[in-house]
Amino acid sequence: MPAHDVHARTILWSGMAIALGVVLAVTAVFVLLRLWNTPPGADSARLDYHATVPQPQLQSAPQPDLARYRAQKRQILESSGWVDRDHGVARIPIATAMDLLANPPTASSSRPQVQP
Repeated sequence: MPAHDVHARTILWSGMAIALGVVLAVTAVFVLLRLWNTPPGADSARLDYHATVPQPQLQSAPQPDLARYRAQKRQILESSGWVDRDHGVARIPIATAMDLLANPPTASSSRPQVQP
């Protein structure tokens, strides 16, 4: 007679243990619901369905504000000035910054030229 790889008794006990675990979990849920006195769906009864949501405050013509905002940002991009004078942080025009990135100054060109 061939030997069985898996014992039928082990499978039976495992199945019974899983079934018992499920029954215990469901029982625990019902006991806790009764203990806390909250029937299923009780949390939805507390919601106020008549709450009013405020309407969004939309502009009738936002184009002038957008144009003003873009002009202000373009002026900042095209001008130089201090960002933080105490820490020595300044801004330079964007065109100058792009030129510096595209053509970085060499060590000889960054020194001042002395005329004899």
